[in-house]
Amino acid sequence: MSQLPLRKLTLYKQGVGYFERHGKFKGSNISLIVPRENINDTLKSLQIDDQGDGKVLSVDYETPSDKETVLSELSIKLNDRSSMVDLLQSLRGSHLELQLIDEQNVAGRLIGVETSLDASDNTATVLLQDIDSISNIRVYPINKLKGIKLHDERATTDISFFLDISQTEQTRAAVTIRLSEGSHDLNISYLASSPTWRVSYQLVSDGSNKAHLIGWGIFDNKLDEDLENVSLTLISGRPISFEYDLYESYTPSRPLVSDDPMAFQSLSNNPLVTESLATLSHEIRTPLTTIKGYASIMKQGAGGPLSDVQKQHLEIIEKSSQRVSELLNDLMEMSRLSEGKHGRIDYSSALRYRSGPLGDLKVSSSYFMPMLIGNAEPEYLTYAVETPVSVKRKQSAMVPIVDHQIEYEEICVYNGDKMSNHPLRVWQLQNSTGKALEQGPVTLVKESYYQGEGLIRFTGVGDEIQIPFALEFGVVVREETKDGSFGILKVQFDGKKKRAIVSTYQETEFQYILTSHIEKEVKVFIERRDPNWGDYFEMPEPAFAAGGHTRWLTTVTPKDETSFIVRTRSIHTREDEIKNWNSSFVNDLKTDKLIDTKTFKKFDKYWTETQQEAEAVEHANATQSEYSQLLTRQNQLRDNLKALGNSERELEIRNRILDDLEASENRRRELENETASINEKLKQLQISQQKLIDDIYGAV
Repeated sequence: MSQLPLRKLTLYKQGVGYFERHGKFKGSNISLIVPRENINDTLKSLQIDDQGDGKVLSVDYETPSDKETVLSELSIKLNDRSSMVDLLQSLRGSHLELQLIDEQNVAGRLIGVETSLDASDNTATVLLQDIDSISNIRVYPINKLKGIKLHDERATTDISFFLDISQTEQTRAAVTIRLSEGSHDLNISYLASSPTWRVSYQLVSDGSNKAHLIGWGIFDNKLDEDLENVSLTLISGRPISFEYDLYESYTPSRPLVSDDPMAFQSLSNNPLVTESLATLSHEIRTPLTTIKGYASIMKQGAGGPLSDVQKQHLEIIEKSSQRVSELLNDLMEMSRLSEGKHGRIDYSSALRYRSGPLGDLKVSSSYFMPMLIGNAEPEYLTYAVETPVSVKRKQSAMVPIVDHQIEYEEICVYNGDKMSNHPLRVWQLQNSTGKALEQGPVTLVKESYYQGEGLIRFTGVGDEIQIPFALEFGVVVREETKDGSFGILKVQFDGKKKRAIVSTYQETEFQYILTSHIEKEVKVFIERRDPNWGDYFEMPEPAFAAGGHTRWLTTVTPKDETSFIVRTRSIHTREDEIKNWNSSFVNDLKTDKLIDTKTFKKFDKYWTETQQEAEAVEHANATQSEYSQLLTRQNQLRDNLKALGNSERELEIRNRILDDLEASENRRRELENETASINEKLKQLQISQQKLIDDIYGAV
């Protein structure tokens, strides 16, 4: 069986290739040889189109199995050193004809082969039962044999199958396409994993502001065949691609049902339980994948810079998500225990449950990362190589994919996070090639001199490219940092939370001292990563602001020092309860015009009522103390009355005690009325204060 030649190859960045073969031939079958690890991709994507009058009848392929295991299960067993003896032993009971040297052929039924017990004796004899007389057994030396003719069709088939399996390659799989007899004009296409293609660039300038951008696509021919005049296309797009096991076969387990209905209830591998566990696992994994994906892209900075605390929180989220995933795996393993060591479960019906119109496919976290590039239509991501390519098998090749004149500007940029002490020399250009540029290294050459190397990031059509390639040693930079003033920037009142949102600021000055050691004026861009919490202030208009970085242009005087200052203001917010504010703090807010006069008057009234409340509470405490003492005095007077007799003298004392008791009772009533009045006043003050607080929180 022959294989059609490869005519077209499309390679994708995520490591898959689309192979298209075409050819004309006569016959009833054609083979397709693919690496065994690619057989699943081939089976799921195989397309066959006979453009002639023929028909595709079927496609068959080798059932996956270990070769040694298959050979051990056959009745025919041959080893490398004694194949004749092994063959005859395997044919025991078969009808055959022995072809003898210098003697007539003999036919019969093979009984077996007798070998010597002496290891030094290599002779063996064949025992044959006569066909005509089954009681007659003949013995022939094996070294007298010159051939064997089989009369047993089963034995003949087993030997052929043994030889077919023996020549099977473990690393490759053969797919046989069965066709109707006659002539065929066949197209075969399929998907297979393929090493990702790479890209390398060169920027060559003649000294002007124009450069020749050359891009080379690099790919590998991992096939077991040479590529001859193959049409090649390289694609940077991101089609969803996944693995699906179609090659391995398995038999789903089934529950053993007993005649005893109670025994059925006790089965541990109840299919309803298995299905429920599979569905539960799927339902949990669906949001878990999203949580893990977004946590991953947030760590990569997709949502903006993160603080150390936020990074720690994301680490906890990722670790907890991984732990849940591991627990789900343990749960599913437990559900398989009752099926035996090699059991397999068919979850297909369970996984369809509530999987949604997009099915059960889940992509990796990298798919959550937004691709912030301009003009990324599919045609801009496709690089069709103009001329067919030829590459020997197991070799690699470079093919031109970009060839364009492009304008550029050479600038100097200082960023202490990228490189301290010296500015970077940078080529700044715009992608005017009409194609999106895949990420890859770039070599810069100017007027036939090597300038340096850089990296072109993934760049959309029309997007700007900045390539740092060398240090500007003629300019030395040092940085000095000085903390500035600290204060309150803004106060907001949140009526829902009943809190004041206070924004504080900390000013910082970053001074850049640029010392020139060259005799010409140099323009240097000072670049800083934008503050995580805050902004720049009292700064001139920046020359550039994008990607979380800002640049200001400064001119460095020849053979002199030039200073440039960047002022930042970091801003932090906190939530306060205004009941805890004192008058000094609020007076400062009014002085700094962070609250208006109307709001300040409400605070002033609140503090006045707070003072009144404190005085009323003090008055209430004094009244309560006097009231308690009065009750104690009354109890003493009543005890004294009980101790008096009826004598004239005791009657006089009784009258005086009764007078004191009457006076104290009158005072008690006065204190009770006074306490009630104070409590009412406190209640009204508290209502008024709460209304003032609510009014302040409601203010903007």
